[in-house]
Amino acid sequence: MPRRAAKVIVWLAAAFVATACNDGGKGVQDVPVIIYLVDTLRADRLGFYGYDKRDTSPHLDALAAQSVVFEQAYAPAPWTIPSVMSLHTSTFACEHGVENTRQALNSSFLPLAEHLRTLGYYGGAFYSNPIIGSSTGLDRGFAEFVGDFVPTREWTGDVDALITNAGNRPVFLYLHTMEPHDAYWTPYSFIRLFGHVGIDTQKEIEKILRRYNKAGQVDFRARQPIGTADTTAEQAEAMAELDERRETYDLLYDAAVRWADQRIDDVIGVLKKRGVWDKAIFIFLADHGEEIGDHGGWYHGQSVYDELVRAPLLIHFPGDEYAGRRISTPVSLVDVMPTIFDFLNRPEQCEDCRGKSLLPLIRDPEDANRGEFEFTTVRYNVPFYFRPWAESRGRVNVVIRQDAWKGIWNDDLQFLELYNLSSDPRELQDLAGANRAMAERMGEAARTWLEACRQRERMPQDAPELDRATLERLEALGYFD
Repeated sequence: MPRRAAKVIVWLAAAFVATACNDGGKGVQDVPVIIYLVDTLRADRLGFYGYDKRDTSPHLDALAAQSVVFEQAYAPAPWTIPSVMSLHTSTFACEHGVENTRQALNSSFLPLAEHLRTLGYYGGAFYSNPIIGSSTGLDRGFAEFVGDFVPTREWTGDVDALITNAGNRPVFLYLHTMEPHDAYWTPYSFIRLFGHVGIDTQKEIEKILRRYNKAGQVDFRARQPIGTADTTAEQAEAMAELDERRETYDLLYDAAVRWADQRIDDVIGVLKKRGVWDKAIFIFLADHGEEIGDHGGWYHGQSVYDELVRAPLLIHFPGDEYAGRRISTPVSLVDVMPTIFDFLNRPEQCEDCRGKSLLPLIRDPEDANRGEFEFTTVRYNVPFYFRPWAESRGRVNVVIRQDAWKGIWNDDLQFLELYNLSSDPRELQDLAGANRAMAERMGEAARTWLEACRQRERMPQDAPELDRATLERLEALGYFD
C-alpha cells in the first residue's frame, strides 16, 4: 500500500475514534440525551439546595448525590417563552427575540432537536404547557411533539413508547411538566403530606391569581401600548389578598414540588427498565421560579431577583461519573446546549451558541476560567404592566454575576442594582451607592453586552393563530392572547 494512502487510512481511523468517544468513553450512538424541565420550580424549595421546611424532593435529593449540582445556575429569562427558547437555541432573548405568545422562532435558528436530528437522534417532546406548542417553532427536529394539558397527565407510557419507536436510533427526550406553576391544582394526596388545604381554599386562591394576572395584561390583550391602562389599584388589592394567604400557598407550592419529584422518579424508572438510564446524559432543570410575594409581587416574569431566575440544574452522567460534585460558579441555562454537544464530541453543532460548555467546570471546579463577568439572564417585559415596577425596574433588565456579587442592570432607567448574595441572599439591600466603582464597571459591561446582543437579533416570526381549546387553556394558566 502506498505510504500516502496508509496515512489517510490512519487519519480517518483516528478521526472516527475521536468522534465516537467522549470523556465518558461513549459514542454518540451510545448516549441518549434527556432533558426534564419542571416549569416554575424554585431552586430554594429543593432539599439538595438546602430546603428543610418540608421534605419536598426525596427522589431528586438521592439523584443529586449521584450527579453534578450547579448551585448558582440562572434561567435565561424569568418566564417560560423566552427562557425555553433560550434553552433550546443557546441564545438570549435579545437575540432570538421571542417574547410573547404571538411570536415564533425565526426559521434561521436551528433548535437543539434539529441539531440532534442531523446526528441521527430520534426526538420526542412531551409537554404540559401549551405556551411552548408547535406555534412557537420549537417542534422542529422532533419526530414526536405531544402536548396534553390535563395537569395530572402521566407521561411514563409515552416515554416507554418513544423508546420503542426509536428502534436502534439514539433518543432525545424533552419533558416539560408544570406541577408548581399553578399549585392550587395539586392533588390532595400530596397536599396531605404537609397539612390540610380545603378545595374551597384552593379555588379561592386560583380565582385571586387569575384576577391579578388578567389585570396586569389588559393592554396586551387589547393590543395597545403597555401602560395605556393603569390597573395598579386592582393589582395591589389582589396582591394584598394573596399575601394574606401566603402560608397556605407556600404549603400548596411545596406539595406541588413533591408531586413533581414523584413524577420525575416515575419517568426515571421507565428509563432504567428500558436500559436507557445507564447510557444517558440526564439534565434536570426549571425554566424559572416563582415570586410568592418575596419582592411584593406574585406569579413570574416581573423581576430578575433570585426567587425567579435562580434555577435548579442537575446533570447525571453515564455511570454516575462526576457524582457528588457541586459547582458554585454562576452559570446560565444557555450553557446546557453547548455542554451536550461537548459531551458528544460534536462542538461544531454549537458554533452559534452564546453559552459555554460546563464540562471544564465539572472536571475542575476550582478552575472557573469563565471570564470576569457572567451574563446570565435578560428580561423583556412585553405583556404585563404594573406602574410601580415600571417606574422602579423598567422593562428591560440584564443580570450580571461575579463571585458573590449580583448586578441588575435596568436599561430603561440606566442604573444598576447591586447585591452581595453571600450576606444578603434575599436581595433586600442595594449596595450600588456604597460600591460605586463596582456598580459603574458592571453597568458599563451590561450596556456593552446588551448592545452587542441586540445587534445580533433575528426578528421573530408571527405565530399562527391558536385554536380555541389552546387559548382557553392559556387563559386558565394566566397567559392571555
